[in-house]
Amino acid sequence: MPKSLTRRALLVTGTAVAGTTAFGLVAGVGYLQSVDMDGPPPSATPGGIVQLNAYVAISPSGHVTIAIPRTEMGQGVFTGLAQLVAEELEVDLLGGQVTVAHPVDLLPVYANHALALDLRPEEAKGPLAWAGKRAAASLPVIVTGGSASMVDGWIGLRQAGAAARTLLLEAGAILMGVKPEECIARSGAVVHQPSGRSMGYGELGPLAATRSPPADPPLKPPEAWHTAGRSIPRLDVPAKVEGTARFGIDITLPGMLYAALAQPPSLGATVTDVRDEAARAVPGVTDIANLGTCVAVVAESWWRARQGAEKLEIDWAEPFRDFSSEAAERALDAGLKRLDGIVVNQAGEMRPVMSSTRVVEADYATPYVTHACMEPMNCTVLWRDDGDVEVWCPTQSPTLLERGVSRGAELAGRSFGNVITHITYAGGAFGRRTELDEVVQATAIAARQPGRPVKLIWTREQDIRNGYVRTAARSRFQAALRPDGLPHSWWNRIAAQSLTAAYASRNLPLSPSGADDRFSHEGAADLPYAVPNRRVELVDVAGPMPVGFWRSNGYANNVFFTECFLDECAHAAKQDPLAYRRRLLTHDPVALRVLDRLEQASGWSTELPPGPEGTRRGRGIAYRASFRSAVGQVAEVTVAADGTVKVDRVVCVIDCGRPINPDLIAQQMEGAVLWGLSTALLDRVTVRDGGVEQSNFHDYPLLDLARSPAIEVVVLDSAEPPGGVGEPGVPPAAPALCNAIFAATGVRVRSLPVDTSLLAVRDRAV
Repeated sequence: MPKSLTRRALLVTGTAVAGTTAFGLVAGVGYLQSVDMDGPPPSATPGGIVQLNAYVAISPSGHVTIAIPRTEMGQGVFTGLAQLVAEELEVDLLGGQVTVAHPVDLLPVYANHALALDLRPEEAKGPLAWAGKRAAASLPVIVTGGSASMVDGWIGLRQAGAAARTLLLEAGAILMGVKPEECIARSGAVVHQPSGRSMGYGELGPLAATRSPPADPPLKPPEAWHTAGRSIPRLDVPAKVEGTARFGIDITLPGMLYAALAQPPSLGATVTDVRDEAARAVPGVTDIANLGTCVAVVAESWWRARQGAEKLEIDWAEPFRDFSSEAAERALDAGLKRLDGIVVNQAGEMRPVMSSTRVVEADYATPYVTHACMEPMNCTVLWRDDGDVEVWCPTQSPTLLERGVSRGAELAGRSFGNVITHITYAGGAFGRRTELDEVVQATAIAARQPGRPVKLIWTREQDIRNGYVRTAARSRFQAALRPDGLPHSWWNRIAAQSLTAAYASRNLPLSPSGADDRFSHEGAADLPYAVPNRRVELVDVAGPMPVGFWRSNGYANNVFFTECFLDECAHAAKQDPLAYRRRLLTHDPVALRVLDRLEQASGWSTELPPGPEGTRRGRGIAYRASFRSAVGQVAEVTVAADGTVKVDRVVCVIDCGRPINPDLIAQQMEGAVLWGLSTALLDRVTVRDGGVEQSNFHDYPLLDLARSPAIEVVVLDSAEPPGGVGEPGVPPAAPALCNAIFAATGVRVRSLPVDTSLLAVRDRAV
């Protein structure tokens, strides 16, 4: 077992143990080559569809289907990744010639090597990387998350398009009786340049499918691109606007039954007795299933199922009935005083320096927060008469979905054949849909209704009360400043519940230690600033809260802590916060480029105009590189006399390598800023009598349009390979906001969400 179980290792190791079903898919599919491009050999189906490789299929009419094995959950992955394939294939993404879809077959080539190995696939070389790639592909670890989709697909998807283009060019030259070098591919056709003759891809597909794909197809240089690198409109938007897009919640099948749940009233509760006479009397109720941790009611409609669930009388064993937010906070506070943590980063000497220089000290805190996906959890399962299990689900991982089916079948006491997955659009995910709960439940329920599909739907209240949370955390700092004001030493102790241990215990056959959990210290242990003496410690505070993956994970907590504390150091040194960061990042040209552009775009050096009478205004900054991208943000706020905070403007600068679709990147930054500000200003999950107190958007609000700031995004150009964009925009949002609040009020916010009562003007002068 790895000493530090990363998300990558967690998924690889967990599915390696769990993937008995997936191993069967390896046979006959291919052997993983150095560039991970093997899929099924080119072939033609009885319907005339030609499959040129794992990503490209062409119909007789020339319509192209591009397989994107990542879940479209609002981040635009169906567009950005498809641009890479279309660019090399020479087809027009817009205009109806191309369809993008999540593939049903779980081929090894679809494994997410970047997420599994924390390496770009094309850069993973050597025996260890080779073995890791084999493991990731042979399981296969197909998952969407960690801002890894573009990183993983950057070379592989281009090669898929280029290989298909090469086959079509060869077929065109043969059928037209001309030399291949005289032909070009253009807009879904092969053109013989000297004569002007052309043949469409639909005509060429059958012959192209008989030829051997090139091992190393030439890729177009970026300067020749006309589809990639451009802000083309998102392909998924028209269907979503028209209402024809199919999310998991939209699945409707002939003969379908519906299932609703009676969920536990407190953490870890289990069913001890069920009295279901009243539920069975509800018209349309067909079955009631005790699943141990919940009770399912099956009916001809979800409304009837829900009515039945509400009439159940259940006795529960509640092992954590006494647990509360206050107990969790006491445990975390105690964790800051414990000396049994582990050192996750150490450089230089600490004690002599700490005792001989001026020291800045502070404690910070963050609460539990949840995902609050717009589309509630759902899963539809058909236990077919042939023993195969067919599943429709907005999951982030069909690999994990298969494990959920396996566990659901085990719960139902049944064996099954193959798993056929249909991955739908997801109405928000943010890590929530890497969990297996709804798949396990739906499979176990459907096993009792063979031949009829069953759609399980959680209510939003159930998702917020019975779902998963980002861990709460505490962070204690001491920094010693040199005479020039820069920190000469940096000591930081973090207390948090391990995400790795909690997630694995629920979803994988593993029991890893939480002592060295990367998700608890990422964003802190990898401090980007040049501090010669530093020590970062982690204390694992075990607890019953179901902590899980959440957008940007540990970075969200730790970047708030570190960027606000660094601001405290700058203030103590009486230095400009942006210039202070620049002085500590002289070794990092990417960071300096982001800060320079941020200073210019935000007007950092200019004075903020005053707000309405009685208000205070301020501007704050935060910077962080994460998920292979560097992001800086400046927030401007107006604080009213009663402490109300209005975020007026956020300027965000991102260097994510070569931008494939700048508009998509900007949209991700905008969403990340709003996500981060919502968490900083509004969101907190609290526990009373062992149960989550919040239930829906009325008591777990998101930042609405009226409270949203103007957001300006600058996407820097770069020739470097693309980095991630789904998550790195979140971490700087909260510290930029809180540093702006300090600039406006002189009050340092060290705990989230922002307590506006502390910002109210009482006896302090405005």
